[in-house]
Amino acid sequence: MSWLASALLFLIHALYRLYLVFKPVFRSNTEPLPITAERSKLPQHLAVAFISYPKSDTEDNEQYILNSVEKVAGWCRAAGIPQLSVYDRDGILARSSLELRRRLQPSPRKVEPEESQVDCDIRYPLTPPPSDDADSRPLSPESLPLVPKLSVTTICLPIEPAKHKRRVSALRRRRVPSKGGHAASTPLALHILSYQSGKPAIAATANMFLNNIRQSQTNDALTTLPSLPSIPEVNAVLEGEHGFPSPDLTIVHRRLSAEHLSLPAEMGGFPPWQSRLTEIYWERCPAESRPWRNSHSTNESSSIEESEFRRALDEFAHAEMRLGK
Repeated sequence: MSWLASALLFLIHALYRLYLVFKPVFRSNTEPLPITAERSKLPQHLAVAFISYPKSDTEDNEQYILNSVEKVAGWCRAAGIPQLSVYDRDGILARSSLELRRRLQPSPRKVEPEESQVDCDIRYPLTPPPSDDADSRPLSPESLPLVPKLSVTTICLPIEPAKHKRRVSALRRRRVPSKGGHAASTPLALHILSYQSGKPAIAATANMFLNNIRQSQTNDALTTLPSLPSIPEVNAVLEGEHGFPSPDLTIVHRRLSAEHLSLPAEMGGFPPWQSRLTEIYWERCPAESRPWRNSHSTNESSSIEESEFRRALDEFAHAEMRLGK
C-alpha cells in the first residue's frame, strides 16, 4: 500500500511540475492591461534590477540600461508611481547619473512673464548660509553626526509643464491638474543603486553604530553597558534621507541568452535589507527563450519592453500581501 501512495504522490508532483512549466508559456500570450488602466493595487515604489549580458561590451550594456531607465521612468509617471529605484551590479547607472539626469529632465521652454511667476521652481542651497550670530561657534569633529556611505544617488524629477495655448489675459494663470493621471502628471523620485548600495552599505552602517558605541563607552567611562541598535534605528539610516525606502515591487530584468533565461532568476546583489517584503517579478518565459528559437540568441531590442512592465503591474495587482505572516 505504501508503494501505491508513493506512486500517487510522485504523479501529483509530476503534474504540478508540468503545470508550472507550461503556465508561463500560455500566460505570456495574453495581452496585459494598458499602463493607465485601473488596477486594484499599484506599487508606490517600483524597483528594476538590470542583469546585464556578460558577453556584450560595456558601451552596449550602458546604452541598453540608459534607454530602459528612460522608458521605465516615463511609464511610472503615466501609471502614477511616485518612486522608482534602478539597480545594476556593475555601477553603470551610478557612473552615468549625469547623462541620465540630462535625459529625464524636461526640456526648457519659453514661458510668458505672468506664467513664469507660477511655474518656476525654487531651488534651495544644499547648505544654509553662515549665521551672523556672535554666539555661534564652529562644531568640533566629535559633535558632527556620522553618516555612512550608502552609495545612493537620488534625482527628483518635477512635474513636466503642460503645453498651454497662448492667450492674452490680465489674470495670473493657475495650473489645472489633468484628469485621469496621464503621463508626465506625476513627480518622480529616482534612486540610482549599485552593488555598493547593498551589503557594503549595511557594513558601513554597522561600523557607524560600532563607532557610536565606542564613543559612548569612552564618554561614560565604561559605567554602563552598550545598547545595541534596534531595527527601527537601522531602518532610519538605510531607508532614510541618504538611503532609499523598501520597494513594493521589484522587476528583475535579465538581458541574457535564452539558455540562461531558463535558469531561476537572481537579484544580482540587489540591496537585501530593502528586499524583505518586496514582491519580485521576472519574465519566466520571454519570447527569446521559446523552444523554437536559437538557444544562443539574445534580446536584440534596444531597451526593456513595455509588455514586461505591464505584466509586472498586473501580477502585483493580483498578489496577496501577507507581509511575512
